[in-house]
Amino acid sequence: MLTMLTTSLNLLTTGGDQFNFSSEVKIAQPVLTLSSEVIILTFLVLLTSSPKIYKSILTIQATHYASIAPPYVSTLLGSFAHEHEECLKADGATEGIVKRRREAFETLLNKLKILFPKSSEIYDEIDEKFSDIRFFDVKKVFFPFREMAKKLSVCVVAEKTDGPYLIDSDGHRILDVSGSYGVNVIGYEGFKSIGNRAHDEVLKDMGPVLGPIHPELRGVLKQLVEVSGLPEISLHMSGTEAVMCATRLARFNTKKKFVASFGSAYHGWYDAVQPGVGNERPVPDIIVLNDMSDASLRVLKARANEIACVMVNPLQAFTPNQPPPSDGTLIGKVRDSGVANAREDFRAWLQKLRKVCSDYKIVLVFDEVYTGFRLAPGGAQEYFGVHADMVCYGKSVAGGMPVGVVCSTPELMRRFDPDHPLRLCYVVGTFSAHPSIVTCMNRFLNEVKKIDFQAKHDLYDIWVGNMNKDLQELGYPVRLAHFASVWLFQYTSPGRYHWLMQYYLRSRMVNLAWVGTGRLSFSLDFDAIHLAALRESILGACEDMDAGGWWWTSGEGHGATIKKQVNKEILRSVAISIGRKVGGVMGFGGGSSAKSI
Repeated sequence: MLTMLTTSLNLLTTGGDQFNFSSEVKIAQPVLTLSSEVIILTFLVLLTSSPKIYKSILTIQATHYASIAPPYVSTLLGSFAHEHEECLKADGATEGIVKRRREAFETLLNKLKILFPKSSEIYDEIDEKFSDIRFFDVKKVFFPFREMAKKLSVCVVAEKTDGPYLIDSDGHRILDVSGSYGVNVIGYEGFKSIGNRAHDEVLKDMGPVLGPIHPELRGVLKQLVEVSGLPEISLHMSGTEAVMCATRLARFNTKKKFVASFGSAYHGWYDAVQPGVGNERPVPDIIVLNDMSDASLRVLKARANEIACVMVNPLQAFTPNQPPPSDGTLIGKVRDSGVANAREDFRAWLQKLRKVCSDYKIVLVFDEVYTGFRLAPGGAQEYFGVHADMVCYGKSVAGGMPVGVVCSTPELMRRFDPDHPLRLCYVVGTFSAHPSIVTCMNRFLNEVKKIDFQAKHDLYDIWVGNMNKDLQELGYPVRLAHFASVWLFQYTSPGRYHWLMQYYLRSRMVNLAWVGTGRLSFSLDFDAIHLAALRESILGACEDMDAGGWWWTSGEGHGATIKKQVNKEILRSVAISIGRKVGGVMGFGGGSSAKSI
């Protein structure tokens, strides 16, 4: 073998001019003769690097695009905004349709101004001081339409609640389907009762005493152990903190570097677990794989000695391998949740993932910050029948108070190395186990046991089915899809104005989350009467959209036309952006992106 390797390497290092192809046969002489030591070293390098190359190829094949492309694309795509008249005819509509849209937009604008003067006044006052709300606003629509959307307001200034209704500053009763970003599970009245009791029983007597343990903690720990099926608990102040804790402890206790996640799943705003859109810093120690993919399982097997944990957000059953749906991403395509067979397909996927993690000693983490106590009393673990090694909770579990929870085993929750006293894992927080919060947690965990989740799921199944039947019969290009109490609007035909639906719903007294029609949640106090009222508002908003000409199509090929228009706009913006960058490098100047192109 050594002789063969020597011959091969010597031939590779031989120049072509060293061969004489005359009629007289001569043996080629190498320019360089390699020693046996060099040959052996080269062979060993090739041998040891082969597994790394193999793993890299496997990983590239299974890597989700969202973790790679956005940091590069985001710097190339310059901002641009259509003027108002351009917005009205962005899909190539006829002049008659453009006129209808112009009139419909003015009608909607005036209606919102008349309905919500006080809310609009308060919004205008805080807009320049409250950076959070400015971020929410820009995510409501696809960016070329932002100038048009700025004229409209969906801001709700709520002063009281009554069941699932908000009472705003203008005195309106607004049906809330935002779910308070996932927090509102049992309903506002239930949360008010929990909060009031916590205040009466704890805060009035002792205030925010931190450090000493409150007796309520005993009940909280007992119930969380029952819910999660895991024996140890760590308390924090948000879901993002809980995920930070889980990944940090998994790395510390397994002594492995990498964290794996799937698709475009959201795991909080912490950049170390959120590569892709919104994070321009490279994150070298996270691997983002395709959801529900056998290729991803092969990566986990091949790199098991490097991967500390795998994170799963059960909401990905709703939109696998897609970013969390938002009206800001309604560019012109159809939104399809792919939720038709979500439960069974995702259960089968989780079972395969569970087996791989067990066989290859990888920690399986369920991020149940959103889904915990929404799908079932035991969260996604109970709903799908798959148990994790670590579970993160947040949002609802503290009865409306800020909280984060991590549940796991003693081996994974350890924050010090008994064999190496200087090896520590700091995971602490001043406000963890705050007495008022643990009191609210105890009350919430007691209340959620009383809910008949199956009855609620059946109610939503029937309502969504009836809604879709009505929408189809009326010819509207809208359908609803739901995953337990989480639901969204799907659009069955391409259109550039689907984002306007959220404003028409606002005008009909429905409150949505900041992602618009992309993710909505029922609180579990919604009953048939509330669902009937919501039905009327949705059908009314659809009627407004249709009457305003916003769902006009040019007939067959309309989708291709829209796609061509959008691609043309984006490519032109990229070309201008590149031109500015090149001009700047060459000293020709180059300012910010133009407002309109």
